[in-house]
Amino acid sequence: MRAREIHALTRAGRRDAAAREGTASARAKPADAAVASAATTACFKAGDVDEGRAIMRRHRESVGDGKVGCVVLCAWATAESGTGTRDGDANARALLREATTTANGDARAVCDAWVALGNHELKHGRVDKARKCYKSALSAGEGAPASAAVAAHSWARLEAKERNPKLARELFAKSVDLCETHVANYTAWASFEMSRGQSDAARKLLERGAAFCKSAEELRQTNDSKTRRARSMASALFTSWGDIEGQIALRESEDSADALDIAVSKSRGMFERACAYDKKNVAAWLKWSELEKDIARGNSHRGGVVMSARRNSVSNRRQLDVLTAGLKANPGEMRLEHAYAMALKLNGDVEEATRRLHRLSERFQNNAHVWHALGTTLQESGDFQGAIAAFERGSFASGRANLPCITAAAAAELHGGKHGRARQLFVQGDSVPRHLSTRRERAAHLRLWALLEKRAGGEEATRKLFIAATAEDRTDAATWLQWGQWEKRVNSVGAARKVFKDGIRYGVNNGQYFIYQALATLEAETNNHESARELFKQGCSAHPRSASLWLQWALFELSCGEDDKAASRNSIAVIEKGASRAPPHIPLLELWLNLERKAGDEHKARAVEDRLKKLLSEQRYAPVGHEVN
Repeated sequence: MRAREIHALTRAGRRDAAAREGTASARAKPADAAVASAATTACFKAGDVDEGRAIMRRHRESVGDGKVGCVVLCAWATAESGTGTRDGDANARALLREATTTANGDARAVCDAWVALGNHELKHGRVDKARKCYKSALSAGEGAPASAAVAAHSWARLEAKERNPKLARELFAKSVDLCETHVANYTAWASFEMSRGQSDAARKLLERGAAFCKSAEELRQTNDSKTRRARSMASALFTSWGDIEGQIALRESEDSADALDIAVSKSRGMFERACAYDKKNVAAWLKWSELEKDIARGNSHRGGVVMSARRNSVSNRRQLDVLTAGLKANPGEMRLEHAYAMALKLNGDVEEATRRLHRLSERFQNNAHVWHALGTTLQESGDFQGAIAAFERGSFASGRANLPCITAAAAAELHGGKHGRARQLFVQGDSVPRHLSTRRERAAHLRLWALLEKRAGGEEATRKLFIAATAEDRTDAATWLQWGQWEKRVNSVGAARKVFKDGIRYGVNNGQYFIYQALATLEAETNNHESARELFKQGCSAHPRSASLWLQWALFELSCGEDDKAASRNSIAVIEKGASRAPPHIPLLELWLNLERKAGDEHKARAVEDRLKKLLSEQRYAPVGHEVN
């Protein structure tokens, strides 16, 4: 059995068959490097780690230690790393170090080995060592521009993550200079620019990258490995482009519904192209479904802050259609099944969503994300004990600590009044190694822990935890909001003002408009009306689709005017502007209707009433639930 056929069996999911054939082939030809690599990978994926390591030993014995190929060593390292064990990680690191020093490898292979070692070090939180590996990869890859380009953009992504934008941008530029036809370079650079708020620069980069996708489109009917890779990169580029166009469409103020429709159609077109290039690109289907969800919900805000306890259940038929098509192309795919269950919950079918998540938890018992989703759904349905059990199953389901599940379990215990158990879980989460969690996850954990200490009355501990949470992730607007509200209650208006101002300065995720609202309200309460008005203006300019912020501005104008008629006119002017920019919002329209009737303008009142009736006829509400942030 040749190496290519062993790989084909592994890719097709026939892991046991691949392991059997690989073992037989490796015993027959122990010196064949390609067979040794494929057979080892097959055995590890089938769970037969001992046989995989035995194949490694036999290959070493047959060719000699110094003659093991660099590519083979990297393949073995990948297999060892996939075990998820401490021994596997240690073996993977040793193999990658050997690969970077072996003489049996060309410039491309050695460069790739340094990149793989850098990725391994970064995965385990050793940032400085990863940086040195990428630097060594660039030196080793002087004769292999394509591999050197991968090294440059891997290093660039590290610097972007470490908040060194200048160096990151230089390295992204270098990656493109090294290999201008490598589409992934443009995709990675564009994603970085988008994260910095440079949407125009991101779009231009993707336009440059798209010029090199034509060959993949022309060769769509062929199926060799080179063409498959080209189609995969083209699909990734158009996925990124569709995501960027969707964000722009939903976040920017549009003057008309037609303009918004055109912008959304452009995003959909990009996702369609991405899925046409590669139907197996699960990320494309998922990002497309996210776009459809945001359109159905009428806003672009994701995660972080719950706007109200009474959450709208919307018709997200388009999202379900996209996920159905994705599952047809990728039957049983875990991420798509998970997304479909969550889409059903959004559509109001919580019972079916729960059933699907239960089935997923049986199929993927080692997947923490599935347990977290199941726990969240059970909690929103009122089954707190079931939710806690799911969260605790997910906490170590994969063999490694999962911070979001630990945080969710602690929050559920906190909600149930079990403060002692909640504190134990928060302490446990605090000991999770940094490389196993993200900044956002650590910030959320510390923020919720601060809420526990706040309830317990520990002022010093609460403040320390809020400070630690903002140090982990300055962009988490929820932390700034909750910290500022707490300082206002226990300390002073000045302390709260400082926290809210920092939140406006740094907060970029969902909820930043809440900080504008909180600070503007604080200024209004202290009779700083001009400051409050300016903050509402800035907030609505930054978040024009936030209907709740427009509503609060309109209510502020009503409350601060000495002349009732003038105050009413000012409030109506704010509402008219907000209604033209934000998604339809029942409370905003109700206030508008009352003000027009009060002003005696029956013509305008009837027009607003018609809009309100239409919206109410389309509006459905889901049961009150509870959400863990």
